[in-house]
Amino acid sequence: MRMGFDLTIPPQLQRAAAREDLAVCNEATAKHGLRLTEPQMMELVERRGEALRATGRVEFGRGVVRELVRGFCDSPYLSQENYAEVIADVQDVFYRRKEDAEGAGEPMADDDLVEALRYTFDGEAAGSAELLADVPVATLRAYAAHGRAGAYDEKTQSEEFEEEAAYDGAEERVRDEFSRVLDDERWERPGNEYADGFYDGYHELYRVGFDSNSRIGGSSLG
Repeated sequence: MRMGFDLTIPPQLQRAAAREDLAVCNEATAKHGLRLTEPQMMELVERRGEALRATGRVEFGRGVVRELVRGFCDSPYLSQENYAEVIADVQDVFYRRKEDAEGAGEPMADDDLVEALRYTFDGEAAGSAELLADVPVATLRAYAAHGRAGAYDEKTQSEEFEEEAAYDGAEERVRDEFSRVLDDERWERPGNEYADGFYDGYHELYRVGFDSNSRIGGSSLG
């Protein structure tokens, strides 16, 4: 029978571990403009305990928060305003799906599950932790298998967005250049005055007529 996380661990030890995680996480996310405060980190510790109790799991060590922060910090759907809340919600999903996988007799490695959650969060969940929570473990397991096979090529969703934006910009530049060339050609085409002069000259030539030998301007033969 599974047991819940033992919350009798002295609070000072929990706080010390949280502070250590806080320093590591903030160092990893600094370049993305994201940081956790100490109260937010302690909230993550509390949420971890709640998630473990809800799933009847036992976990030793500091938990998965570091892996989640590293795995999600460059998501285009994260901002400083929603950062702590998203990590807390994803942590809940992580432990539920971890338990589901083990209950089905097919455990998932932490790294695989984090990668699959991130892929889903940026993809079909479109940055919604609520939608992420509805994704079944079988789908996450399939995504993890794709990741191990190199299907993701370790490309983050933000990098995909940047590539798509660059592609869209290139298409727009091609369309602009095509329109410019058409406009230039319109300016270079003969105008009505040119056409009128051309046809006047043609009519004058025709008026002069042809001689019996069909030579323009009269025959030069005797």
